[in-house]
Amino acid sequence: MDFKKQANTILYSAYKKACNSEESYCQHKSFIDFVLDNNHLTYKYVLFTALLAKSTDSNINPLCLQKKSTLTGAYDARSLCHKVIVPFEMTTLRKVLGGSNEPFLNKPARFTELNKSNAVRRGKDQEILFSLCDNLPLIKSSSVAFECLVYFLQKLLYQIDINVKEQTFYIPPENAIPSKIINFIEKVLEQSFEGETFTLMVAGIYHLRYLNSNTIVEVHPVNQAGKSGREISDLDIYKDNKLLCANELKDKLYTETDVRFAADKVINAGGTKMLFIEGPRGVAKGDFAKLLISEYDAKHFMLDIVPYDMFFRIVISSIDSIDIYEFIKFIMYTAHNTKFKIQTIKYIDEMARLYLNLSR
Repeated sequence: MDFKKQANTILYSAYKKACNSEESYCQHKSFIDFVLDNNHLTYKYVLFTALLAKSTDSNINPLCLQKKSTLTGAYDARSLCHKVIVPFEMTTLRKVLGGSNEPFLNKPARFTELNKSNAVRRGKDQEILFSLCDNLPLIKSSSVAFECLVYFLQKLLYQIDINVKEQTFYIPPENAIPSKIINFIEKVLEQSFEGETFTLMVAGIYHLRYLNSNTIVEVHPVNQAGKSGREISDLDIYKDNKLLCANELKDKLYTETDVRFAADKVINAGGTKMLFIEGPRGVAKGDFAKLLISEYDAKHFMLDIVPYDMFFRIVISSIDSIDIYEFIKFIMYTAHNTKFKIQTIKYIDEMARLYLNLSR
């Protein structure tokens, strides 16, 4: 049988066992927990692929990423992931890992094999790489790999269950008025969580503004490796699959260079405008805004730098009818789908309980 077809059969067998089995016999739970419970998206796909490959063929070397690796047991991990794992995650697993179309195109997966000398950011990302290098060689047989794969899937199914439960809630309709939502946003933004709350509030308001139109509000992970392939700014809005508006969000001290870099990136992507939105902690280092805006106007590019409170009031005032349930639902879905911190999600949930009377 073709390797990918065999892998697909193994994957569905592991999924069936994960759904029906309460206890896994996985010998490497702590290792899998460490990779899945952190924020590096690409390494999660790498681990998923390695476990499936080893489950399918015991001769596979799970450290390999490319067929041209000189290690014994080399195979084409990218092809296996793209042809088998990606469609499975998109449909059966509801994009629980993030729904990447080509996870092996990200830099951490573009080496011939996993090695501690691979270029990666220091800190947690490097720790994950080292953990993969140390632990994957300990999975020496297909049977052991299969039990690891079952446990891996059980972890994902548990996360899907949490995501579904967090999408089931009630908010009294009397909270669906502009003043209530402005107050809620102000309260949420009292905590930054490294810019994640600000990003989610902006995304939620844009979602309401373009609700029921053929428009997509695309949020990109904050300070996270393995980002979207078509990312232009922090938050891109597409209408009929064409860039409508790029938004750079800054909830900390920023410089003229930061604004230029973001604007030039949009220009290089073919965009003609960008909104640079300052969060409550967003402060410019220097008085450069007016001259910079004029400079980009001369380039036929519309750049605006606006404070968050002005942005929210202007956009909310243009929304015909506020769907408060849809606002919170989109925020929670986006936070999970974009792999924002669990602490951020719990915090927003608590704020919604306190200020919007959310109940589950």
